[in-house]
Amino acid sequence: MNLPGGGRAPQPTSAAPIPIHEKLSELWSIFRMRLADLSRPASVEGVLADADEYEAALRQYSGRGLAGATAFEIGFGARPLRLFALAASGVDVTGSDLDVPLIRCSPREFAAMLRRNGLERAIKSALRFAIFDVKERRELKKLLRARGREMKIETRRLIVGDAAELSIPEQSLDFIYSEDVFEHIPVDALRVLTAKMAGWLKPSGLALIRPNIFPGIVGGHLAEWFPQVVNDRSRRRRSQPWEHLRHHRFRPNTYLNELSRASYRELFAPNFEILEERVKDPELGREYLTLEVAEELKQWPHEELFSNQTLFILRPRQA
Repeated sequence: MNLPGGGRAPQPTSAAPIPIHEKLSELWSIFRMRLADLSRPASVEGVLADADEYEAALRQYSGRGLAGATAFEIGFGARPLRLFALAASGVDVTGSDLDVPLIRCSPREFAAMLRRNGLERAIKSALRFAIFDVKERRELKKLLRARGREMKIETRRLIVGDAAELSIPEQSLDFIYSEDVFEHIPVDALRVLTAKMAGWLKPSGLALIRPNIFPGIVGGHLAEWFPQVVNDRSRRRRSQPWEHLRHHRFRPNTYLNELSRASYRELFAPNFEILEERVKDPELGREYLTLEVAEELKQWPHEELFSNQTLFILRPRQA
């Protein structure tokens, strides 16, 4: 199987050149979902669930836990909650992202975001900070304290830039992790990045990479089919299940490399041994695969259609 090629992703990757009415529709759908999340801590609890999964994987495959480990996050995003949680758990963790995060919402920070990320991302980030971010951080701090940990927001841990262009010492990291990011990176850049990752890790180190697999029902990144709303049958939608594989009528407000699960295996294989693949919700979208839909998607194996968010647990190959 040949991986699709491609140049650099549009900058910033959080926005795409789609019609303004489509962009506004996507933003409104996301806003509604985030408002619903305010009434429940599920998204913040998910951050700690990811940290617990990393702990278990490290103990299983490298014989050590999170405490005292050295880690790097690829793509901490607009909400670096996972990085803050790991730091509170005793991990010496840093991360990188192409976009400037809004951490303090200071005028200097906002100006830097405006210069690098553009007006659309800056406005979205300011609104999100005011409505959602403060409450989420407060909730995370509360959950960490219940575990006997204290959260500190340290901006020195957040590097703005391309991870593949960073100078990280060889064999200096115990683990690298990334959530819902690799699908936004062009394949040519991913080839460079994965080779460097293998060099950064200690021989016993792990890469814990969870991309959102394109052929999955949520892989098209339309807000109507985000994981938290797939099972909401009462939701009115303009698009159909697996819209991005069947009809192609709507485009997401982001860049996607459109890699399948099999393509990720091919991508990782030259530099890593794939120890395990874990699908977060292997039944997600199953009720939408009617006989008619299955016939339209018959070229895609079920493994691809129900991969969605798949964690690849990787160990660097030894020279």
